[in-house]
Amino acid sequence: MSSFTSLPSPPNSTFIHDCSFDYYGRRLATCSGDRMLRIYTLTEDNEWILPPTSIFQAHEASTWRTSWSPPSYGLLLSTCSDDSTVCIWEEDSTSKKWLKKATLGESRKPVFCVQFGPQHVGLRLATGSADGIVRIYEAIDVLNLEHWPLSQRFDGCVEGELGVTCLGWCGSRFDGLMIVVGGSDGSLKVWKFSEASRSWKVHLDLFGFQERLLDVKWANGVGRGYHLIAAVGGGGVVRVYKFRRERGEEETVNEKDVHVHTLSTKSGSDVWRLGWNETGTVLATSGEGGSVNMWKASFEGEWKCVEEV
Repeated sequence: MSSFTSLPSPPNSTFIHDCSFDYYGRRLATCSGDRMLRIYTLTEDNEWILPPTSIFQAHEASTWRTSWSPPSYGLLLSTCSDDSTVCIWEEDSTSKKWLKKATLGESRKPVFCVQFGPQHVGLRLATGSADGIVRIYEAIDVLNLEHWPLSQRFDGCVEGELGVTCLGWCGSRFDGLMIVVGGSDGSLKVWKFSEASRSWKVHLDLFGFQERLLDVKWANGVGRGYHLIAAVGGGGVVRVYKFRRERGEEETVNEKDVHVHTLSTKSGSDVWRLGWNETGTVLATSGEGGSVNMWKASFEGEWKCVEEV
């Protein structure tokens, strides 16, 4: 049975662009078109509150995405914005105020996506911007959060009006460094870091979208012999890509090994965001219809909606 919890509401005129839970599910960060960052806290009485110290202006323009760091690095939050910057935030243990630890300003165009890497890659942060470039920053000294050198960059897609619109890290420690990148040109590619050349190269080209990508999520795959990537594009088209893991350096995966499943979403109810559960077995989609749909794969591999909330 589904249950719902109400949150203290922002102004009605505010359009929320993104929301994200921390690792433990007790903090919820939202960012919006009014440039504000709101960080809700779940109390011991299971009530969500919005402390006065947890609502503040994060950027000088619309804020698009938020991402929490892995828990081993403390309670860090990243945001990106139309003002072409990425900000790193940390809560002060005494005052409970959120302090800006760093501003990353290498992009000269709006930054539309940001995500911390999984714990095993160190304290890294990937960003995608309208110039089509994916930038990866790394905090070499986790005790000095003001210093985030730009460690790598690559052209994730063709530069356009929006450039890179979404990205997601592969969470597996056994498959090397991989990132899936979606663009406003409809491209969706898996990039892999080559230790030999010390550069990022296209690993797989995931075809199937004609319009810009809105969101992409890489499922956790512990105990599975294959990867699952879910993506949603313009018009509310949702697809799940399945491809096997490589077994050693001598084996490669190509486009022929990719199985694509298109979800049967409701007509007229465009999907904007999606996300996997921790085991990568249930996919949630949400959009303009005011509901969240839960999808699971049948024994035959067909994805079906099992619940709507």
